[in-house]
Amino acid sequence: MIYIQKNLKITTWNINGYISKDFNKFEDDIFVDNLLQQDIFCLQETHCDLDNCLELPNFQRPVHLIRPRTKPSGKRHGGLSVYILNTIRPGVKFLEHATNDFIWLKLDRTFFGFQEDLYICFVYNPPENSSYYRKLDYNILEMIENDIVKYSQSGKIMIAGDLNARTACEIDHIQMDSDKHIPLFDNYKCDSSLIQRKSKDSSINTRGRQLLSLCISSSLRILNGRTMGDLMGAHTCFQPLGSSVVDYFLASEELLPNFTYFHTHNFLPDFSDHCQISCMLKCNTKIYERNLNLALMPDKYIWDDNSVSAFQDAINSNEIKNFIRQYKDKIYDQDSINNAAEDLNKIFLKAADLSLKKIIRKPKKARRRKLKRIENGKIKI
Repeated sequence: MIYIQKNLKITTWNINGYISKDFNKFEDDIFVDNLLQQDIFCLQETHCDLDNCLELPNFQRPVHLIRPRTKPSGKRHGGLSVYILNTIRPGVKFLEHATNDFIWLKLDRTFFGFQEDLYICFVYNPPENSSYYRKLDYNILEMIENDIVKYSQSGKIMIAGDLNARTACEIDHIQMDSDKHIPLFDNYKCDSSLIQRKSKDSSINTRGRQLLSLCISSSLRILNGRTMGDLMGAHTCFQPLGSSVVDYFLASEELLPNFTYFHTHNFLPDFSDHCQISCMLKCNTKIYERNLNLALMPDKYIWDDNSVSAFQDAINSNEIKNFIRQYKDKIYDQDSINNAAEDLNKIFLKAADLSLKKIIRKPKKARRRKLKRIENGKIKI
């Protein structure tokens, strides 16, 4: 069977360690269920070894970047884990990475129905005053910029993660850019006139200015504060000394119309001092489902001339009214919109069960296949 996936849900989250006060976040149902709704996600600052990384049934073959233990404490810091949903895993390729602080993925244009290949970089850029960062003999953003130059020649770019950069509402593109007055290179592309980006963080730091410079030189644009779902530039990090915007999604300017939304999730202090951030990107992916479980498919019903009145009577029955009343009393936020849709669908299916005749599925007879194997010099059938 083939079905079409029209959107990719991509998320990144600095979880500030998988253990917090002897509480294992990887064993929490709310934490795990949130991630299971994504297609691609990256966890940052996992602080874990290879033997205690998060395992999910529908996200096999994740990639984990593990930092060496620090001395003399023997603790682990940093760490990235990237998960790809099994159904789209064939269209994603992990590229070589120079450090354990960022990693590149290539999304194949043919598989996802893009005009060009898409290169996504998940990154954790440690604070400038951290002991780990002070020991580095390289600049992480400069290394990423070098990769952007290489990958942008054959596709579009996305950057996502905790960059520890504060950019306030500063401009991330050249305003009133034009090629009408001075000679320029033939391949020069003028920056588009974009809506003013907003941010609830009014501060800017050195790392932020470096990030803005990267955006201008690489034609990348910040989704925070200018994309549907986060038009005010919500805070992404909450600490005792104040709140800030340090977690970002950046994308090639030409990609901006293809984002359905960008969302800064609710602050969940039990899990992290950072908010999860996510976006939805339009795609046109053909998924080939070979072993389709019919038990998971919704029931089908017979519809005739009497079905309309019968279904209306079922909706007005006390049983269904009670389900509707419970649905109206239940509180759903932006993070549980999928659950709201599923609960509403269950009400309609329950009304159909009460009023309509089901179509009984008859399992198809399995085709007889002769499987030949050679064992001990003999062919077995």
